[in-house]
Amino acid sequence: MKELIAFARELIQLPSPSGAEAPLARRVVAEFKRLGYDEAWIDEAGNALGLIRGEEPGPGWLFLSHLDHVDVGDEAAWPHPPFSGHLDEEGRIWGRGAVDIKGPLAATVYLKAFLRRRPRRDVYVASVVEEELGGRGAEHLVKTMGERFGAAVVAEPSNLEVKYGHRGVARVRVRFSGHPHHAALAAPGENPHQALGRFYPRLAVARVRTHPLLGKSQLTPTVLKADTESQNRTPGKIELVLDWRTVGESPEEMRAFLAELLRGLPAEAEVPELWEHGELENTPGFVTPPEHPLVQALLLARRRVLGEAGPPSLWFFATDGRYTAAAGIATAGLGPGDPRLAHTEAERVRAEDLVRAAEVYAALAEGPFPSS
Repeated sequence: MKELIAFARELIQLPSPSGAEAPLARRVVAEFKRLGYDEAWIDEAGNALGLIRGEEPGPGWLFLSHLDHVDVGDEAAWPHPPFSGHLDEEGRIWGRGAVDIKGPLAATVYLKAFLRRRPRRDVYVASVVEEELGGRGAEHLVKTMGERFGAAVVAEPSNLEVKYGHRGVARVRVRFSGHPHHAALAAPGENPHQALGRFYPRLAVARVRTHPLLGKSQLTPTVLKADTESQNRTPGKIELVLDWRTVGESPEEMRAFLAELLRGLPAEAEVPELWEHGELENTPGFVTPPEHPLVQALLLARRRVLGEAGPPSLWFFATDGRYTAAAGIATAGLGPGDPRLAHTEAERVRAEDLVRAAEVYAALAEGPFPSS
């Protein structure tokens, strides 16, 4: 459908970094209205919402995406300008957000165009703010409207395969301390780099928790900062950020785990409380059993549109489905695009896949509402 593809390209051409989503939210609401949604509005958090009223009473569908994207990185590394929405000869749309999240967002909005009849239950389409910062928009949506949703479909990229959960994500700080001195003195006992060097081998062999469905917990060092920029001075403090993909660990368990890894080292760890998000974050994952009626209904809708598919699986990254699932709303997902392209300078999505995703969403909304 040409209109859907044009809309997706336009969304990419409108930058919407976290905290600056308002222009995009207004554009999404305008498209809701143009397509004939029964209601369309922006809530107090800045989320864009559209409603298609169903024929039956009761909690309805939520099709969930987000408005914000990460930065473009090295703009010179892009084969096409990151906000061009370039459509190439192979039918691929390029740009920041093509996969995460403006292609999937456009597909959710356009499910209305593929409905052959009014759905049985209300259908809410929501694109929320600050997903990339931990989910402030989804948190607000669930708190204010959660009772209206009986099932949530998270429209994050999945190569059009059904997903039923993901690990949690926490970002924790570890601070290594020493005594700054002139580098020419070479006092290794006072240099926090030495303690950091002893920590890495411990981290590499640490025994992490394993979940029967989510798999293994995972800690990955990311950002490293020192309190000096002088190349001939040792630092007094070094701060390491760990990206921790969790499988149910409590903050207390996480602190105990790090305390053991840091035993005997001049270091301390900072672990956020659960549901904290921002610069540091600690939000849980979720698992909807693959045999759950929602997962099965989504598989059936996908088969009707696309034919047979592989078994449902997990996302390797976190989504706002953590908020809907925690609120007791059955949650699963499917979206167009290769998730491995998200946050890269090669971000692109097949235009055809946007249409297919919208068709799957419409087929799901037209079918029987899944009962748990």
